[in-house]
Amino acid sequence: MQIDIQIRLTKGPIHSPQAFPPISIENAGAVVTFRGVVRSTEKPPSEKPTDPAPGFEESIAGLQYQVYEPMTSQELHRLALQQCRQHGVLAMDIEHSFDFVAAGECSFVLQVASRHREAGIRCMDDFIAEMKRHVPIWKIPHWKN
Repeated sequence: MQIDIQIRLTKGPIHSPQAFPPISIENAGAVVTFRGVVRSTEKPPSEKPTDPAPGFEESIAGLQYQVYEPMTSQELHRLALQQCRQHGVLAMDIEHSFDFVAAGECSFVLQVASRHREAGIRCMDDFIAEMKRHVPIWKIPHWKN
């Protein structure tokens, strides 16, 4: 089975996901889309014993995303292929931001085309969990003053 994987790294916020080419999803019964949006708060780094209780968050203007190319794209592709094979998924489209993304803006879009919705949703969830563990993408909060 041919698996179609598309990966894009985009400077700044993502304004709308690109549509899958029809050939990639001709046998799909589901196309599941996830949009990751920058929250307006982040947990501050805990360095002092006087830091507020766990769960405390501070306001941010946005996040600065740093990527390590070409390793970032290679790892995204490797993970996508692994997850698509594991879940029997037909196609995956990944777009992640680098540089600054303001609070409220989109920084990540993942689309999964599968024969059935359950496989697509499980693949999406597993992919995101593994991406956070293994892909060299770092976020640096820009704290509001």
